[in-house]
Amino acid sequence: MKKFVLSTALIASGSLFFSAASNADSVNYISGGFNDFYNSDFYVEGSTSIADNWVGEVQFTDMGDYSLRAGAKYFLDMGADRQFNTFLKGGVSHYDFGNYDDTSAYAGIGAMTKLSQQTTAIVDAGYDWGLDGFASVSARLRYAFTDRFSADAGFRGNFNSIDNEVHLGVTYSF
Repeated sequence: MKKFVLSTALIASGSLFFSAASNADSVNYISGGFNDFYNSDFYVEGSTSIADNWVGEVQFTDMGDYSLRAGAKYFLDMGADRQFNTFLKGGVSHYDFGNYDDTSAYAGIGAMTKLSQQTTAIVDAGYDWGLDGFASVSARLRYAFTDRFSADAGFRGNFNSIDNEVHLGVTYSF
């Protein structure tokens, strides 16, 4: 009987471990944590599926007084059976520094791919017309440690004298 209970517990915990993979690449999430971009300390972001192949996204950081980005991604080849999902993205960015603010558009292209059952990589390149215009390239890893929670780490290299960005956080998938 002990062997049966132990076997059942191992199988159940193994299925929880492997089910985490299904949410590491989820587009329905909320995330938050540490952000290093100018004088910022934290970020909060989220995204959700809004229509076939369309995902809405919002990001808030405390850079300056605050920065806010809101937009959408259009996945060109979205699907559960896809190993590599490419997307186009665009939206509006706002940077507020108290006595100075700047609102503009941003656009880019990127891809999501599973590196393992628990790990998803997200890379993108884009251009933001705010802050006198700057291009950027980013890479992000999301590691699912349960079926709903993931660790999130990323780096964005910015050009045109804009500071680079580093963030570390926790993501909740729904």
